[in-house]
Amino acid sequence: MFCKFLFLISFILCSFAKAYPTLYPETNQLLKSQATQLDRLPILNDSSVWYFNFVAQSSYRKDPGSVVTASVANFPAVIGNGMGSTKTYFYEENGARLIVNTLTPNTMTIFPQAALHTMFNEGCTEATLVSALSSEDPGTLTFANSLFELPIDLVSNAFGGDVSNFRSRVPNLASNAIAGTRDCLARCRK
Repeated sequence: MFCKFLFLISFILCSFAKAYPTLYPETNQLLKSQATQLDRLPILNDSSVWYFNFVAQSSYRKDPGSVVTASVANFPAVIGNGMGSTKTYFYEENGARLIVNTLTPNTMTIFPQAALHTMFNEGCTEATLVSALSSEDPGTLTFANSLFELPIDLVSNAFGGDVSNFRSRVPNLASNAIAGTRDCLARCRK
């Protein structure tokens, strides 16, 4: 089995994730107009609206993996409830050091807001990763793809040479996930 690789580079301050339509715009508007959680409860009067199935979402992909977000666009119950920031390599800012951790079941890490980060499954079996973001309307920026949306002469100057040929080599990531590192793929091939 191919190694499942989740490669997610996010800047939480930016909102460049693939846009999915808001499924319940009227409900969202009504929820946002309420002053308190108690005022919102009658609008969310069915137990099923408090349940979110990540696998049932249109953005879910089993292979090579995907980023599925429970947000105001598809899960109105998050409105007014806030969410923790749980997000394992990260580099916070210029002059900082690279932070590397290995997560095992029932553990977590924090990625500081706007830190460049990535995470992936090192094993050859499927794994589930759950991220809790610090906003009810989080954004995702896939760095490798987004970098080449900038003027190519600026990107080339930043790298000290012509990088125009690299854009065509960066895969389009509809799911924000790609198949793993060379070592991982070689180790996990069928």
